Amino acid sequence: MSTQRREIAVQALKELWQELKFEGNPLIFVSPMQKRIPFEDHHMLLHHLVANGKQRKKSLSGQLKSWEFLDTPAYAQGIAAAREVGLLLKVDMIRQAEIGDRNAIPAAPCSWICFTFKSGWKALSVYFYDYESNDTHTLAAIPNGCQDEWLAFLNLIDELHVDIWKNTRRGLIEIIGGDDELANVIRKAIVDDLILNAETLEHVTTQRHIFSQEMLEHYEALQLPRLRTVLLIGSAGTGKTTLLKVEGASHAKQGGYVCYICPPPNSRNSNAWQQVTNALQLAAESKIPALILVEDFEMFVSSATDLQNVLDILDGVGTPDNPAGTLLLATSNEPERIDARIRDRSGRIDAIIELGLVEEVELAIRFLKHFLGSAYREEEHAALASQLLKQPGSHFREVCIAATMRAMEQDRTDVSGEDILWAHETILTGRTIAAEPERYTPTPIHKRGGYFGRKH
Repeated sequence: MSTQRREIAVQALKELWQELKFEGNPLIFVSPMQKRIPFEDHHMLLHHLVANGKQRKKSLSGQLKSWEFLDTPAYAQGIAAAREVGLLLKVDMIRQAEIGDRNAIPAAPCSWICFTFKSGWKALSVYFYDYESNDTHTLAAIPNGCQDEWLAFLNLIDELHVDIWKNTRRGLIEIIGGDDELANVIRKAIVDDLILNAETLEHVTTQRHIFSQEMLEHYEALQLPRLRTVLLIGSAGTGKTTLLKVEGASHAKQGGYVCYICPPPNSRNSNAWQQVTNALQLAAESKIPALILVEDFEMFVSSATDLQNVLDILDGVGTPDNPAGTLLLATSNEPERIDARIRDRSGRIDAIIELGLVEEVELAIRFLKHFLGSAYREEEHAALASQLLKQPGSHFREVCIAATMRAMEQDRTDVSGEDILWAHETILTGRTIAAEPERYTPTPIHKRGGYFGRKH
């Protein structure tokens, strides 16, 4: 803080104290609330705190009776005179609002405030911007001996903000490491998008019991953090990401908090585990049922420098504990890359669920119905299902799209069984060709023709 501006503000607080004829000499200090915004100077929180106090029959320590903005004293040399807000905040009152956000809240204005407490004493505060340090600061002036009650007041303000923060987390889908637009994509996911066999679906659904009161009490009795870690494994295209999105959309609709963590770039994965740790901390602070979704889990736990921290968190050592329960649902196409101490040790990953290839005719028919939509005809397409087995769900999607395109190319509105089989064989042939490295391996330079037919 600039010494000059601080001294001016301190001296102005002293003179204002005398001018308002407050008793004694003021105790002046920097606010101990090390927050991004000065909550004790935010008008919305102060209004709520006064209203809450009026509803209580018995006053709490630090209960505010009233407050008011004061005109900037003439001797303050213009400090906080403009009452600039500085920035707009998201509804959680922590993060800065961005273009396209709704219900943005102005930050606390730079100002001078007088507080009146129910126990009869008064205090002053000045919140101002320091142009030299490019930062904001809050100074408080209170009667000597009222320190404990002032700190109790700050605690009430902090608790009030936590309640607001918790409410903003209800139904929120927060994206870490990716585009915020992904939240809208997740919200649009529906159960009909998820096509799994009954056994796998039941296994996944069972994991949500971590949010039941009975199970939460059981974890607490065992002195375990209320965290359930589940790993979804399977080859690409088996529906793992779809499952994450559907679970995220469902959890948000039920008023839970969802945190979706995207895989980090390979060049910056050394601190990837910290993203997961931060999400676990946010979940614990929310104190509402929280779902953490992690894509490509192996990329978050492959850093040797983070391994001990990973083991500690998964073992329950210093794990952020959410009293309402946290379910961490992660995916991996390459579970063999996950350290055996994490993957194979019971209790570090609580459940491993495989999403495999389509092995059942009934399931294959469901995929055809879903991806063909109105073009699906039972008599035409159901009989083909057995010929499409041993493939991931994404294969059925591409087959149906390619078959539809073929029909359109031939000016037909119907998608025939021949179209389906043609698309199936075409896609498989393309994969086979792409998997033959010798087709595309460059010819060694000593075997190439040189200039004028010379060999190198």
